[in-house]
Amino acid sequence: MTDLQGIDPLIALRVVEQAPDALLLVDAAGLIVYANNAVASLFGYESGELTGCGIECLVPERFREAHIRYRKGFNVTPAAREMGARVVALSAVRRDGSEFPAEIRLAPIYESGRLLVVAAVRDISERSRITEELRAARAEADEANQAKSRFLATASHDLRQPLQTLRLLTAALGRQVDGPASEIIERQQHALQSMADLLNTLLDISKLESGTVKPTLADVSVGELLAEIRQQFEQIATARGLALTVSTCDEFLHTDRVLLHQMVQNLLTNALQYTRVGGVGIATTRTATCFIIEVTDTGVGIAPDQTERIFDEYYRVERPGAGRRGSGLGLNIVRQISRLLGYEVQVASELGRGTTFRVLIPADRLVEPVAGTAIVPADRYAEASAALLKPAVLIIEDDDAVRGALELILKLDGYPVWVAATAAAAMELFAREGPNIDLVVTDFHLNGPENGLQLLDSLRATAGRDLPAVVLSGDTSPILRHVGALSRVQLLRKPVEARHLIRTLEQLFGSGEATGSGP
Repeated sequence: MTDLQGIDPLIALRVVEQAPDALLLVDAAGLIVYANNAVASLFGYESGELTGCGIECLVPERFREAHIRYRKGFNVTPAAREMGARVVALSAVRRDGSEFPAEIRLAPIYESGRLLVVAAVRDISERSRITEELRAARAEADEANQAKSRFLATASHDLRQPLQTLRLLTAALGRQVDGPASEIIERQQHALQSMADLLNTLLDISKLESGTVKPTLADVSVGELLAEIRQQFEQIATARGLALTVSTCDEFLHTDRVLLHQMVQNLLTNALQYTRVGGVGIATTRTATCFIIEVTDTGVGIAPDQTERIFDEYYRVERPGAGRRGSGLGLNIVRQISRLLGYEVQVASELGRGTTFRVLIPADRLVEPVAGTAIVPADRYAEASAALLKPAVLIIEDDDAVRGALELILKLDGYPVWVAATAAAAMELFAREGPNIDLVVTDFHLNGPENGLQLLDSLRATAGRDLPAVVLSGDTSPILRHVGALSRVQLLRKPVEARHLIRTLEQLFGSGEATGSGP
């Protein structure tokens, strides 16, 4: 600090007089002893006019009694402190009666044992205006996010319905033709799959950006999750001539199962897109500080100057031999989910030799395995289902086109089928045929007061058994995130592929004793 002892007192007084902030010196009785030029300018008084006046003349009348109490309290325990701004909103009054928001700082000084208080007053009208504008902008943004969430919920359901119908009908048509027509249908299926993938990705990224996604934490078997992903991608890798290796794992994580599944799924999808020869794999390792999930490929690799850009929206590595081009959003979703869950994503790559993505999960997220939990081999269900007759299925779907397509594809695959358009019709039908029904396929949104899950509870109560069910939905409602915890219930997001639906029915039917025999 600069030593002021050698400064001429007149110069020091001029510094105070010309200070940009309004400075007042007030005695213990609340009388103004001194006011600098900025006070006169701020409050509209002539120079020296305030000397001898009570400080309350600068306080709006409605606050004066409270100010007197506060001033007397300050005299009892004088100390440098701040008023207004971050503490409480204060106002000051000018000579003409107009008010302005003020920020006030106080500091006690002593002159010959006499207590004086220095008050620095600042007009914060501009700051308050900016704060209000920011608050209004934030409220507008929040409202926009809520509107966006409402739109996403509606768009998710409404856009998926016709796409679901197209996929099921195309799959049904593919079973009825051969020759050149079958190749056309296969190409159409690929186009519909690309459309479904893009729709799902756009809705996912929108939900993450709007902040509507909140983690639902539970103890998750990593081995079981990776086995599901292996089953999901085995045929895709084989069709492309690639080897897929997924290591076994006994670890359990306290995490959001859906979000972790999506992270690994997106990384594996990315690896398959950029690999033409060799293979892709998922492995896990554990260190003293973290649990690591690695996704590795033998693909085209990433140039050093692109390793950060690959996480940007719509950015795609453009290199010869890169294979199919994705939407450019998959890795951006990985980055956003990792931040949401508190994970770190690292990437190491060499051009022409491949890439490794590493998801670093803090070690404190690891939990002890749940007693009696076993990892289910991905091929167990196929073995079990081959030995069983086709189960009888009740379809509940309020969309005529989707209901008809579901009925057609299941009947072509040999399933006995009943259909209902409403919850009431389903209950009436089940009252007659309940003992013959093995499985339920229901839409989540139904015309009426009940949704698909509530209807399933009613059907199970009527049947007196744990009726297995598939819940179909294009909705993004948070309630659907808990479906996976229900016994013998599988959630499938629309538009679902016909083969995936049938495989799920086989898994559900093979996971418990069937009681129905069909019509």
